[in-house]
Formats: sequence, C-alpha cells, structure tokens
Amino acid sequence: MAYWVLFILILKRRKNPMDEVSDSKTKIKELLSSHIGVEPEDIDEEDFFSEDLHMTPTDLTDFTHLLEKEGFNTTHLDFTELETVGDLIEALSSHEEIK
Repeated sequence: MAYWVLFILILKRRKNPMDEVSDSKTKIKELLSSHIGVEPEDIDEEDFFSEDLHMTPTDLTDFTHLLEKEGFNTTHLDFTELETVGDLIEALSSHEEIK
C-alpha cells in the first residue's frame, strides 16, 4: 500500500510538459501585450507582427531583448522567418524555454 501512495505522490509532483508550453505561451503573450500596449486577450497566435500588431523591426528587436531579460533563449530567433505570434511561440518552445 505504501508503494502506491509513494507512486501517486511522485506522479502528482511531475510536471506535465504541456503545462510548461502553456505557461510559456501565456508568458510570451503577456510580455508582448505589455510591450505593444494591448490586452493579452487581444493577441492571437495567428496575428502577424507587421500587419496585425503593427510592429516595426525596431519593436521586434526591443521585444527580443525583453524576452532575453525574462530568461528565454532567443539566440536562434530570426524574425525574417517568424511572421506570426504562433511562429514565435513554436520557435521558443522548441528550444530551451526558460532558464
């Protein structure tokens, strides 16, 4: 019986990888929303940085620095290939998320 109790406690302590992705997605949207001055609910993963969010290359550079300060690994990001918020979330989630 004690084995099963210990087993259940270990399972409860394990983090679900999908929770980490969801946390990262929320954190990225919150940072982006505060950076451009909108509510996080107003940002969709399908939003394009230039057309929908009206971000300039300078805005994207500043946002990249903000992501770095928050612990995201941005060394591999290339905004010429990232067009949408979803692209950014996927790129950050596929690499080291938060230090």
